[in-house]
Amino acid sequence: MAKIWENKARSFKEAEEFDDRFWRRAGASARFVATWMMVMEWQKMRGKRSGQPRLKKSVGRIIRRPPS
Repeated sequence: MAKIWENKARSFKEAEEFDDRFWRRAGASARFVATWMMVMEWQKMRGKRSGQPRLKKSVGRIIRRPPS
């Protein structure tokens, strides 16, 4: 059974800290799955029913930013 996390933030800073802790504990795989689900939902809302989403041709490469 999956754990349910909840938080009542009293400020935006507290909310950001909770989000940061949550996603760090979730791990890279969970972040990837959540991102993919958002992409698929976005496509559905836009009425795009093509298979795999694609990068725009203007995108040449992706450079990872150093952690802040």
